[in-house]
Amino acid sequence: MDNTAMPSVEDNGSFLAEKPPKKRKPGIVYLSTIPPNMNVSSIREYFNKFGKIDRVFLQAAGQEGKKKKNKKSLHFTEGWIEYKSKRKAKQVHLFLNNQPVGGKKRNPNYDMLWNIKYLPRFKWAYLKQRLEYEREVHRQRMNIEISQVRRETDHFIKASEISKKKKKRGEKKGENKEVENQNRAKSGKIFIFKQKQTENIVEKKMDIKTKNEMYRNRIAEKKKKKREMKRKKAEITSKPEEDFLSSVFVGSAK
Repeated sequence: MDNTAMPSVEDNGSFLAEKPPKKRKPGIVYLSTIPPNMNVSSIREYFNKFGKIDRVFLQAAGQEGKKKKNKKSLHFTEGWIEYKSKRKAKQVHLFLNNQPVGGKKRNPNYDMLWNIKYLPRFKWAYLKQRLEYEREVHRQRMNIEISQVRRETDHFIKASEISKKKKKRGEKKGENKEVENQNRAKSGKIFIFKQKQTENIVEKKMDIKTKNEMYRNRIAEKKKKKREMKRKKAEITSKPEEDFLSSVFVGSAK
């Protein structure tokens, strides 16, 4: 017979009592708003009071996939917190949602409210996939903008080159005209182009106005004289014939 000792009942009882601990399923909580002046360390410190936290991620405003030296100056728009226990995550959602942040009254976030939501059947890998997708979309947008800027620069360079060529052509034409004029001057065929005087135009206009006024005054004086002559003739013709005859005969009698 084998001399190996069989485990006693006590040993079996202790063996059964030492069962492996159950693996707790993690739970993820979503924060739709992050109070200002709060970063990853302050969020971890605040929410670690309610349960053990595994991972924390905060989305920076307008800084996707970028890092800054001054992390405290960043403003975060949303965040995800992974608790090691799903039950703790649910409790945080129940007890802290729509509750004030609290702390000291001097704290500017004292009256702000938490907006917390528990995400059932949500895994941290989904968050990574979403972030990778957003980064890829951001890269594509940047590539489109860069290609557009390159097109604009190429168009500008081409336009500048065309303008330079036109200037050179104009300069060459000017030189050719100067050469032609010199040749004409040598040959005796010179074209003189008269230009109208532009400086004395106003003076000429004033002279014309004064002359017109003088002519008008003369015409008005002539008209007045004609009217006076007509008036005198009318006065003479309006006298009675007797006065005229008497004056004639009286003169004859004398």
